[in-house]
This record gives sequence, structure tokens and C-alpha cells, in this order.
Amino acid sequence: MTMKALLRIKPHHFLDIIRDFGAGVHHKPHPYGHAVHEAARLLRENPRTLLELTSGADEICQPCRFLKHGRCTDTTTTPGRKVRKGSWNRLIDCRIFKRLGLREGDRIPAVDFCRLAEQRLGDLFTLYREADPRKTALREKNLRKGIEQYLKRDAVENR
Repeated sequence: MTMKALLRIKPHHFLDIIRDFGAGVHHKPHPYGHAVHEAARLLRENPRTLLELTSGADEICQPCRFLKHGRCTDTTTTPGRKVRKGSWNRLIDCRIFKRLGLREGDRIPAVDFCRLAEQRLGDLFTLYREADPRKTALREKNLRKGIEQYLKRDAVENR
């Protein structure tokens, strides 16, 4: 992924990166081959990156070894049982789209997505209602911290 003005991304992938920023995670290449580390670098370097929102395979998914014919073949136990990761992610993205009043294909600067999430995202326990509440509590804490840091950094850089 090269530096560019547009990043095609799933809403939950964006929020996961912001959550990781709040947790102090420094993204590195992953054995799966996905591009989270590259997207995180781009977003860290440019909070005004324009996001094109999708619930399908995004730029993070493209190099992943589990992406086959445009579909994720990986599984997850995040909802407390083994499910297809693609189905789980679509469910979460659908809830995020609805909560934030956004739709597939919408374009929004990363910093504006953070502002919208700060204002409208609300309780993560209802977004991730099938997940372990302890994990959701940590997700919420780090996401709120990440949003605050991201917005503060943008404000300082763009005075």
C-alpha cells in the first residue's frame, strides 16, 4: 500500500486500528499477510486520509492468505462460538453503519469518522452483544482512548 488519499476500508477495521492506537499497539506485518500494519501507518501519518467504506474485502484484506475469490475463509470465535469471520465482520459492520448513519460506499475523512464515532457510536456492548463482555469492555476503553488521541493529534497538527 503506498501513500495515497483514499483508503477502502471496513468500518470495524478502521475502529480496530484506532482501538489499537489507544492500546499503544505498534502494528507489524502479520503471518496472515493482511495489510493492517500498512493501513495503520497511513492513518497514523495522515489523519485526514479519505476512507471509502465497505463491508466487503477492503485494502487490508487484499493480501491476506485467507482471502479467496474475494471472500474471507478464516474463522473466529469472537462471538463465543466458531463462525465464519466474513459473516461476523459483516454483522458488526452493518451495526456500525446503522449506528453512525453511514452506508456502503460513503467517503469520509478518517478524523471525521472518529468524530462521528465519538458522538454516535455509543455502547459497544450492544454492537458486540455476542462477544465476551470482558473483551468488549477492554475494546471500548482502548477505542475511546484511541479516538481521543487521534482527534487531539489532528487538532494539534492542523491549527
